[in-house]
Amino acid sequence: MERTRHLQGLLIVVALVALVGLYLWQNSQPSVMVSIPAATPPPADAPPADWQLALEQQLAAAATPLATPDIGLSPFVPPTLLPTATEAVIFQPVEIQGTPWPTPTPRPTDPASTAPGPTPFPSPTGIFVAETTAELGFELPPEQVPLSPHANDHFWLMRPVDASANSASLFYYPYGSDGPQNEWRVHHGVDIPNPVGKPIRAGGAGTVVFAGNGGELLDTREMDIYPSYGNVVVIEHDFGFRGQKIFTLYAHMASILVSQGQHVTAGDIIGLIGGTGDVSGPHVHLEVRLGENRYFSAYNPLLWIAPYLGHGVVAGRVAGTDGQLIEDITVTLSRRGRVVETTTTYIQPRLPGQRRDWHAIPDPGWGENFVLGDIPAGDYEISVTIGGRRIAQPITVAAGTTNFVELGPGLAATPQPVSAD
Repeated sequence: MERTRHLQGLLIVVALVALVGLYLWQNSQPSVMVSIPAATPPPADAPPADWQLALEQQLAAAATPLATPDIGLSPFVPPTLLPTATEAVIFQPVEIQGTPWPTPTPRPTDPASTAPGPTPFPSPTGIFVAETTAELGFELPPEQVPLSPHANDHFWLMRPVDASANSASLFYYPYGSDGPQNEWRVHHGVDIPNPVGKPIRAGGAGTVVFAGNGGELLDTREMDIYPSYGNVVVIEHDFGFRGQKIFTLYAHMASILVSQGQHVTAGDIIGLIGGTGDVSGPHVHLEVRLGENRYFSAYNPLLWIAPYLGHGVVAGRVAGTDGQLIEDITVTLSRRGRVVETTTTYIQPRLPGQRRDWHAIPDPGWGENFVLGDIPAGDYEISVTIGGRRIAQPITVAAGTTNFVELGPGLAATPQPVSAD
């Protein structure tokens, strides 16, 4: 058995050696190159082969010649042009018969339109209506001025900034406010913030009565101009209100572009937005002074600047049961449960004989103690909280006019503004 195993192992080794030797022998043989002779082209003058002659004879016998059509050709004759007219053809007008346009019936005169207004200005002849703010790329332009739909309205001034600029005044420091913490002087104007260098425009036609730095005016017998205004321009307008002069003041300018005595028209650039004087940021401080060019003669500008198209102004009074106006009360305007705008009521005199410049002055026509400007037309709720009691009532804001309301315990729901006399 053991010899048999040795014999089998030896046979396996011999077989492996034979296979390896066969493999090495095959790979060591030289490669056999097979060459294919190139075809030799027939000489150019060699006669055609028999098969070529036979094919040509068959094709010649089967071919049928095509008949050549006889195309008759006539000589070219150029077209005859029409003779040119020597006289122009005149078309006689034809009368078209139709129904003539009816003569428009004059509209009845609105009693509100007879309210006194700035005499140099004609009544508004039309309102430019913008399509959408998205198409314009900026806010809607204001109504044309002068605008006085109501007998007490006097929207006679343009905005002091471009429509493409910010036109909203600071909500936390409105006219008649002494600041959110009651630490500031009572505000007698509105502040419209914008970047430095934006143009400031005249609100109406008039003559520049002051153009300079507030600290340069030493004689204040004719006007109130303070160093806190910085660079300031004051315009006395060509129109008045109920026999009184109207002045507008523009403060904190970076540059003044007009001079004293110069006449300007509405929309003229009079300076550039800046931060001169006492400011916390660049803006234009706007005042509207009535009767005298004095700080204590300044009224709320939001009742003089025309609102945006489709917008109105809300003004009103908040008073107690004794009819006395209540100061520093938050007034909230809401729509569908969401707050749209807030403001505070005017600061009132605290002590008998206190200087008038320490409190705001209600408008001579409206007698208000708060104003909300540029409110989109529609239905709202307006509310105040007095002594822990919330008092609210609905209000419908009409566009292009002042919408007046009174709030307080025991006050009528339908308010009556101050007489226009």
